[in-house]
Amino acid sequence: MKYEPTRLEIFLTRLAFLLYGKYVYQAFADRLPLEGGEQVLDFGCGMGTVAYYAAKKLPHGHLTCLDISKRWLNACCKTLRGYRNISFLLWECPQLTSESFDVVYCHFVLHDISESELERVIPELARSLRPGGVFVFREPFNETKKISLIKRLAEQNRLLPKDSRITDIPMMGNALECVYIKQ
Repeated sequence: MKYEPTRLEIFLTRLAFLLYGKYVYQAFADRLPLEGGEQVLDFGCGMGTVAYYAAKKLPHGHLTCLDISKRWLNACCKTLRGYRNISFLLWECPQLTSESFDVVYCHFVLHDISESELERVIPELARSLRPGGVFVFREPFNETKKISLIKRLAEQNRLLPKDSRITDIPMMGNALECVYIKQ
């Protein structure tokens, strides 16, 4: 599951962040159920495009940015260098602390993970949520097979669907946003 982005990929992501940040990433962060004091996990944080906006909503909380790539984590550290309420984790082994997060979110990440790996990742994310915690993901709408698997795995791991919506994202097309609550 190791992956390192190219310099071009990082550059294009940074460009998209600068050009479309408010319409794509801030819009998603603004819909996260955050009141300001939560413990939050950004799974697959990349360069911190959503985390940049989510961290602003956590003046008394904490954001953990997690990725499988050292290069993405380094880019994320640069994006979020002005914040003090953030920690950065490299996903080397799937060992998150049980029931440690109020909110876990994934933005355009899960569809890139193999089905066999999703069968390990989704239960780990669910286990990391406190009871009543919220799992939110946004994925490309055309990834119907992966979305069906993600939903099935979420529900098998005591996450109940609360809400979903289809959004049109500039330069990315339609996406499905889903919100689940841990029983």
